Amino acid sequence: MPKVCQIRGAILEELVLELLKRAGYRILDEGDGVELRSGSNGLEIQGRGEWHQVDALVSYDFTPAFIYPLRLIVEAKAYLPSRGGKVGIEAVRNAVGVLKDINENYFLHNLRLGQEYKFRIFNYVYAIFSLYGFTRNAQRYAMAHQIFLIQYYHAQLFENIKYLLTKLDDQNSQVYFHNISNINLGNFRKKLRDFLESGDKNVLLGDNYLTEDGIDLMCKLKRELDRIEGSYFGLLNGEYPIHLLSEKPIKEIGNEDIITARIYVTEAGQVKVAFSGNELFFELPEDVARIFSEVWDKKRKIAKLKKRYISFITLSGKIGGISRNIRIDLDRDWLKEYIRNTQ
Repeated sequence: MPKVCQIRGAILEELVLELLKRAGYRILDEGDGVELRSGSNGLEIQGRGEWHQVDALVSYDFTPAFIYPLRLIVEAKAYLPSRGGKVGIEAVRNAVGVLKDINENYFLHNLRLGQEYKFRIFNYVYAIFSLYGFTRNAQRYAMAHQIFLIQYYHAQLFENIKYLLTKLDDQNSQVYFHNISNINLGNFRKKLRDFLESGDKNVLLGDNYLTEDGIDLMCKLKRELDRIEGSYFGLLNGEYPIHLLSEKPIKEIGNEDIITARIYVTEAGQVKVAFSGNELFFELPEDVARIFSEVWDKKRKIAKLKKRYISFITLSGKIGGISRNIRIDLDRDWLKEYIRNTQ
């Protein structure tokens, strides 16, 4: 029987997957390779020592030369703020172990003349998404083991999504679900994914999981999701992934691949990137920001000697209906101000 917190997390994961799709990622299932299969609790990936159940898996099919094709393992946590809200180190420890075993799996192929050859197929990476951030030790451990953390703690475009998801707690689950014990989480996720893609609420009716209030809640969540028309993933200074959100998709940048933007830190604790009439917002976990502030201070001194500035975002996503990669150069040092505003 799934717990209410698992159902909340599954709903958040499906919302995140929809935003990943809008950024150009492709959701994978058991038909996308011999190393994938459908398990009793969802998708499983074959590691060196064991099969591992994962919440979701996506691919970005525009892979640069000289690296294995990228596959991203997605996990989302929607812990209640009344219970702390932050994701702890246990989730990161699990991610480290799963990722290590999967990336150490080499597949055997028989060649001519009886030769055998072992090779990796994909480069797997792992990201944990959280509504209310991460504990400090979780952040430090994730940084040390290259588990990427993305949070929506200060994201104003996520405010109503957070409010709606926090309605799903143990005390009032019967308001939104007929019987929690009857829910097959994998099946529920598939129906929710179909609904978010099609907008047809009838697909939620099939297994009698949701009450009328529950279906209404899912419709409200979709409306809030549809308010986020711009969803882009980028690398901050070529090192750390960020999720940039906007009410409207990027427009009017022409054919330029390098753009200079103004950068601000809002009172709400977000970073705003503004260029050519576009406004994108993102945030970093607090200790991740502190660690990078120290690292980038040293790099900045070297950059000044070479008359270079090193604050930039490489952004990937659909711009004007076309998958593009652009570089956004930021006009000033903003990280220390961000750390002050999020303390």
